[in-house]
Amino acid sequence: MRRPSTLFWKLFLGTTFLIVAVLVICTWQIVGQVDRLLEEQMAEHLRLQAMTIGSAVCDRFDPAHAEELNRLAKELGRGAQNELRVTLLLRDGSVLADSMADPSTMDSHANRKEVVQALTTGLGEDAHHSRTVDRPMKYTALRVGPADAPLGVVRVSMAIQTIGQREGTIHRLIWTIVLLGLVAAAAFAMGLARLWSRPISRITAMARSLARGDLSARVPVESHDEMGMLARSMNEMGNNLAEQLAMIDRQRRTLESLLTQLREGVIVAGADGRILLMNPAATRMLGLAARAAARPESFVGRPVEQCILHHDLQQMLLQRLHGQLEAGGIAEGHASATTRKISVHRGEEDGALVLLATASDIVLPDPGQAPDGSSEGQTLGRIVLLADITELNRMVRVRTDFAANASHELRTPLSAIRGAVETLTSLDWEKDPEATRQFLGMIDRQSNRMLLMVSDLLDLSRIESSPGQYKPQELNLPAVLDELRSRFEERLVEKDLHWVVDLPPGLKSMTASPHLLRCIIDNLVDNAIKFTDPGGRISVTCRCLAAESGKATAVSIEVEDTGCGIAEDEQDRVFERFYQVERARTGPDRGTGLGLSIVRHAVAAMNGSVTLRSKLGEGTCITVIIPQGS
Repeated sequence: MRRPSTLFWKLFLGTTFLIVAVLVICTWQIVGQVDRLLEEQMAEHLRLQAMTIGSAVCDRFDPAHAEELNRLAKELGRGAQNELRVTLLLRDGSVLADSMADPSTMDSHANRKEVVQALTTGLGEDAHHSRTVDRPMKYTALRVGPADAPLGVVRVSMAIQTIGQREGTIHRLIWTIVLLGLVAAAAFAMGLARLWSRPISRITAMARSLARGDLSARVPVESHDEMGMLARSMNEMGNNLAEQLAMIDRQRRTLESLLTQLREGVIVAGADGRILLMNPAATRMLGLAARAAARPESFVGRPVEQCILHHDLQQMLLQRLHGQLEAGGIAEGHASATTRKISVHRGEEDGALVLLATASDIVLPDPGQAPDGSSEGQTLGRIVLLADITELNRMVRVRTDFAANASHELRTPLSAIRGAVETLTSLDWEKDPEATRQFLGMIDRQSNRMLLMVSDLLDLSRIESSPGQYKPQELNLPAVLDELRSRFEERLVEKDLHWVVDLPPGLKSMTASPHLLRCIIDNLVDNAIKFTDPGGRISVTCRCLAAESGKATAVSIEVEDTGCGIAEDEQDRVFERFYQVERARTGPDRGTGLGLSIVRHAVAAMNGSVTLRSKLGEGTCITVIIPQGS
């Protein structure tokens, strides 16, 4: 029997580990959810029992009916199969009745945590060791009578050991199912590993034959899936390999002849370390055009150290040549190539230029005697290609950060929605409507948050990609502010916030894009409402900025609040995508982290400016200045 390959074991162990990890994690989550659900159900059961008993005894809850109440408590305890303990307490803490003990021998319960909470708030819960029955108990206490003149407390409790026994039964059932699933997963992983590794092993054997030069090797095609397509591709590769190698050689020689015509920078150095070729793009990129007589031809024949001041480029051009010459060029396997990203400083005004430099050995004509006796042979040189990737480098960094932040922010609500959906599928909606409403509310909140985030991302993308599409118009500023107030009226009233608008009588209109202006003021006011406590103030102030001639040149819109403020070390970062201050990350009004980034880009699209002034604990003021047409 053929021994399984290393790939087989990797696939088998990897698949098994993945399935086992997923099962264990899911089981751990399910056990946790079941425990929490059982505890919630038990607490709800105790509360319902306390409410039922309280309703039944409220009209005779006094010492005169102590004997009758004590009998009732013991009957209730026996009816619950001795799992439920019922205790009736007067408001001074004295025991009126108890289902498991003699009330006359019991101490005052006035200092019990659950009793104190019940008398204060109407309902109290706690878990502690009972000295009366000598075991840990979970208690639920309910006040009897009005809050200003309570008659006493109905306390219902259950042994924690009983709750743990119920949980243990469920745990054993869950883990038994998991163990059966693990056995099935191992068998499934072994079958998959065998199915996947067999064709790959055959393809690997053919690749080794091709590497040894045996172009007759073929892979039997047994399926029409991706593996079958790969096998057919390998067979076609074997048929076409000789032709492809010849074509690659022709393409290489063609590319070498076109290097001097490229718009990218090209520098060629000979084996003696002198410049043989430098195109205008290279002189511009390296800042050599400002030097005297800095035409590209002036550098030909000069040592590399005199022409190229950048140390890394010098090393790439003067690197020891590893190639060996043959009749057709550099021997296969001996050509060297290096790529580096370098930064060239061109002065304070122009800033730094990021270049991608690729250096490799090339074959050059040698004016000396050729080995075959002809008048011209070959020698090795070095060529460096320079590509300006300054903008690309910036865009890659921005997009990488943006993708990472967007993935993280979208994953948070998705995880919450997924968890709520998984919990809902295990709930009995009719028996537990409260929990159902709770998780449906969670799904609604998280989906709304995702919708808001996607909307903000779309706004940000449109503004960034084509800011010219938003044309300025003449806007009625009082109407804009009235409409702004109406959009946030409900939230202002809900938080009891004072709304103040300061608009000079002479400022009736302004020129701006309606969509961009709305994005700006909506996000600023939305943030102000979120982070201002009830009773605070939000003010919008508009001013006309005029030049010395008195003609209006810009309009400033200032949104100020009396909220929590922003720490000084965070003020420089609040305009970044997805960045949120500490309260925004942990508060109930968690946003998307894109609002101020949208404001910044919208203001930039209108050639304006935005400034922030804030003090922690006192409030924030953001000022936007929008230039007006001439």
